[in-house]
Amino acid sequence: MKQVNGTATVAHELYAVIRERIVNGLYGQGMRLTEQQIAAEFNTSRTPVREALRQLTADGFLVFKPNSGTLVREWSTQQIHELFDLRVLIESEIALHAAEHIDDAGLSELTKVQDEIEARGADISEENTVRIGHLNRRFHALIAQASDSERLTSVLSNAIEQPIVQRTFRRYTVPQLERSFAHHRELLDAFRSRNGAWAKSIMTCHIHAAKFALLQDNPHADDNADTP
Repeated sequence: MKQVNGTATVAHELYAVIRERIVNGLYGQGMRLTEQQIAAEFNTSRTPVREALRQLTADGFLVFKPNSGTLVREWSTQQIHELFDLRVLIESEIALHAAEHIDDAGLSELTKVQDEIEARGADISEENTVRIGHLNRRFHALIAQASDSERLTSVLSNAIEQPIVQRTFRRYTVPQLERSFAHHRELLDAFRSRNGAWAKSIMTCHIHAAKFALLQDNPHADDNADTP
């Protein structure tokens, strides 16, 4: 990674790359990240690395523990419940607004993304669930964009980018993945009909179902995880 644009720009680029790796699970929960390791990997000095790690810690993706260093954040069951409950409140409201404001171009783009999501059917292989995770982020981001609600979108952005949300698809069974597809299709129908109440109710069900899929097999996992 070249520093031609200065330390601040390099730090910003490092932040984006490391954040994406955390979200996608390449850097797993509890993994230790060091300035030296990151600097060597990206062929840069430790100063922008330090700034990137500091910002990722401030944003809740990393935690600093004395005698352990900087670690990828681990999530307790309580925190997972809180995150998904927050999504229910915010994203269901966003869906309502989206139904009232979305245009034909927005509907067309959402439909295209959903077609891509379902392109391989209910394949729950690691490769496909990672692929779906990327597209799912796009689908929900487009709904937020269509809502024309800057404040709600700003709050939601951090919630849907959390790695615990992206990990959900890797826990789905075939019926659960098919249900997720059906929720997305019904959301599209609600948007086409400009029915905000319908869209809100489907989004609420969709997020509750995702939370259940993540927690059902081991509801007490990570109960001792450290908070940031």
